[in-house]
Amino acid sequence: MRLNSWLIVFILCVAHTMLNGQTLGGSSVYNFLSLPSHPLTGALGGKNVSSFSGEPGLINENPALLREKNDGNLSTNFTFLAPTITAFNAVGVHHLKKINTTFGLFINHLSYGSLDQTDAAGNILGTFNPFDQVVQLTASRQYGTRWHYGLSFKFINSRYGGYKSTALAADVGLNYYNEEKLMQLGFSAKNMGTQLTTYAGIQEDIPFDMTIGFTKQLEKAPIRFSFTAQHIHQFDILYNDNFFNTVNYGRTEKSGFGTKLISHVILATDILLGKKIVLTGGYNFLKRKELRIQNLSNGLTGFSYGITLKLQRLDFCYSRTNYQTSLGYSQVGFTYRFRKSE
Repeated sequence: MRLNSWLIVFILCVAHTMLNGQTLGGSSVYNFLSLPSHPLTGALGGKNVSSFSGEPGLINENPALLREKNDGNLSTNFTFLAPTITAFNAVGVHHLKKINTTFGLFINHLSYGSLDQTDAAGNILGTFNPFDQVVQLTASRQYGTRWHYGLSFKFINSRYGGYKSTALAADVGLNYYNEEKLMQLGFSAKNMGTQLTTYAGIQEDIPFDMTIGFTKQLEKAPIRFSFTAQHIHQFDILYNDNFFNTVNYGRTEKSGFGTKLISHVILATDILLGKKIVLTGGYNFLKRKELRIQNLSNGLTGFSYGITLKLQRLDFCYSRTNYQTSLGYSQVGFTYRFRKSE
């Protein structure tokens, strides 16, 4: 059996073993892992495992998106969630020809700013700086002419004043890319792992997600379409607070089969304006459903959009994700290629 075949078997065995010990659904810790780390991901609706944009920052969505052509790339990205809440991440890529494997090192740090530390009576005792961070090592290989597969290992570190927690997790991903038909299929299983140390002695779940996606570029038009299905391991993913709805709106809502099904879907499109400018838009049905406010206009809730500028060695990307009518967050990213593109 060839080395590539052994590696695929190893990845599937790791995924099977970790899934058996992974609780699906319910509350979880380290939910910052679910935030899109790259502006392009945000613009595509928050998740995408099949994009063939070539941005190395997308390895956090699917490790199989890391390719040999990313060799020598450095990507830095900034997320502005709120005035005092910001995230910074960086990705560096190197391809080892001897073993025909591409490696990526991803570091993400989310800071919540400086907060007052108080006692039970509200007396200020000082300040503290809570944060979440993750260090991720990704390896990706090509199998045959159309398949790519990847594996990521993560070390998660979280600090909220006197409460601390660490964890280990892994992602696995697969991609099928057909260059003649300008299409790509993607699959990823993310955040399979467990806590090493807990906040208060209670073991909690990591936000597992299993996602599939499809991206197709039209042959006679500069447009790409993406269809992504998130949380495919669990059918009903909608949160419904019956008590809150009854107190505030005098009624409760029940989600039917169609609503539960469509809540998994994320739709996105790229419009290529020549070779240097890409306009991106996305719509996340789950965000729209859960973040809408009853009896009010919800405007662009669930929508996201962005722009990418591709220069000779530098790419610039900006995106805006709308949570509610006047609330959202912006992301800015830069990718520099130390090796000139062919």
